[in-house]
Amino acid sequence: MTTAVRAASRPAPADQEQPGRDPSWDWRYAPARGDTDAVTARAALEQRIAWRLAHPDAWREGLARLAYFDPAYTYDEGHEYEWNWTTDPHIGTDVRHKILDEDGFVSPEHYRHGDLLTFMLRAFRALFGNRVEREPEVHFARASAARAGMRTDGGNLSTQVEPDLVVLPRELLLPEGVERNDEGRTMRLDEGHPVPELAIEILSPSTRSKDLREKLVLYADLGIAEYLTVDPGGKPEPDSPARLQFYRLQPDGRYRQDEPADTYFSAVCDTHLRLWQPDPTQPPRFQWWDADQDRWRDPETDAELNAHELQDARNKLRETRAASLAEGETRAIIRTLRTLLDDVLPTSDLDRVADAWRRDGPPADAGQRIRAVLADPRDWSSLLPANAQDNRGPDRPPLPREPRPPGGW
Repeated sequence: MTTAVRAASRPAPADQEQPGRDPSWDWRYAPARGDTDAVTARAALEQRIAWRLAHPDAWREGLARLAYFDPAYTYDEGHEYEWNWTTDPHIGTDVRHKILDEDGFVSPEHYRHGDLLTFMLRAFRALFGNRVEREPEVHFARASAARAGMRTDGGNLSTQVEPDLVVLPRELLLPEGVERNDEGRTMRLDEGHPVPELAIEILSPSTRSKDLREKLVLYADLGIAEYLTVDPGGKPEPDSPARLQFYRLQPDGRYRQDEPADTYFSAVCDTHLRLWQPDPTQPPRFQWWDADQDRWRDPETDAELNAHELQDARNKLRETRAASLAEGETRAIIRTLRTLLDDVLPTSDLDRVADAWRRDGPPADAGQRIRAVLADPRDWSSLLPANAQDNRGPDRPPLPREPRPPGGW
């Protein structure tokens, strides 16, 4: 059995009955899959929640010992809070997040969630610049929390959420490369801070219900113009596809969901959006339509295209250099040809050979051929490539030969 991490809540009395079919499992610990069976895991979760509700002061005392404890935050009795991890998605990014699934097991976030969140952040920043923020703290009034039903398992109103991504208004645009400090990442909508234009949530087993119910009402109540949810796929089957759901704020203050489609038009983004996943076993790519370039774009595709263009440019440069080098070598060989044979052959013959060499390139054994013609100028046609040599039929007279100069010249 895997050793579990001790829960932040105060231990139950030693004589408390252990739930489920596995009497050896201590209900105070949140099991991972493989530690015990699902019946035991669910019963243990219910007992931990019941203990927190029955002992709020003791539970709060345990929470206060956590390094990331915030006395102003409303902790949810239905989540786990450990010294270095939590299942509460609205706790800041300084602590590792895990998922509490429907069977009561704790597991790491699915790899696609974190990867897709990073990809989407890069894509939206390519669209909007540095007014896109990842997992900010969004605070809102208790009235909004009540209308949306944002409550903990103990019935307390929860007035803080952390959307996976938000697109901020233009007045909050920062220069590229500048990071927002903690104050800049804390949005007090209850105090009049600007409302995000778009909110994005990536669904997971532990947040799906809230994302598609309470947050759907909450973000509309806060006046966020568009709401985008992303199912990253990959669960429960590895080849299950990723999906987008798109919601638009209506005049009545509620969201209307667009009909499921391959692409959605976003008024905030002023373009079409989609998830591109030709292979369901591979992580999806979030893309937008670039009308100027007449193609779907995302940072990874742009990088690949730029890499191809760079490689094409390098290949062209290499070919140009090779052609330039070959041209230079040809000129040098032709100069040698003229220097050595200028007094041996007529200019017309030298011009004919030079033209053929410029057109087809000098023969590989050009030096050997030049030496042969120096020895016997009558063989000058051997300097020509095969396709440039005279095809003089048997009935045609031989080419006139100039006499060889006397020895000693």
